[in-house]
Amino acid sequence: MAQTDLVIFDFDGTLVDTAPDLIRSVNFYLESKGVDPLPEDRIRAEIGMGLRKLITDVYPELHGGDEHEKRKVEGEFIAVYEREYLNAPALFPGALDFLNEWTGKIGICSNKRVRFIHPILEKLGLHTLPWAAIVGGDTYPNMKPHPEPLMGVMQAAGTIPMDTILVGDGHADVEGALAVGCRCLAVEWGYTHYEELMALGATETLASFDDLLPLLENL
Repeated sequence: MAQTDLVIFDFDGTLVDTAPDLIRSVNFYLESKGVDPLPEDRIRAEIGMGLRKLITDVYPELHGGDEHEKRKVEGEFIAVYEREYLNAPALFPGALDFLNEWTGKIGICSNKRVRFIHPILEKLGLHTLPWAAIVGGDTYPNMKPHPEPLMGVMQAAGTIPMDTILVGDGHADVEGALAVGCRCLAVEWGYTHYEELMALGATETLASFDDLLPLLENL
């Protein structure tokens, strides 16, 4: 049985519920372009691969568009999101208790731009925790599922994949964990159905943060 020295958390949909602000931002932007707003579930399902992919996936006029237009739309959307992203972020139940009780190392590896992560952590009172590293989708040239960002967190923490667990809610989390050779817990409360993540190769599912400490002791 491998010991666990480092727990790496995905951010959106795993550690923090950011969906309400993202959903509101997407629909504000679509409405500004004369496009009908989308159902919440449709937008929530797209969260996890970065803001650019989110807006290009849900904005139909971009399909087949050139790079210049995609960059323009990305910039317009980010301007909307910057006004909205600190309205209602919320820790998932039990997360704070775990972070206060866990004596091992912790890190964040997200596809969210890092400049949005830090203010959210500060708003939630998590910025003073001893994070080994906080990695966003723009910290390295590549984002999850590429192994580079996860390896960056492990190198900062001084750990190896065998002693690391990634807790996440998206395809990129499971695929990234498989790429670096660490274990991955698929959360049941996230934005992707956990059965999809188990089919991709997640190690185990996590029903709630209350179960995380006991689960770490048995993995």
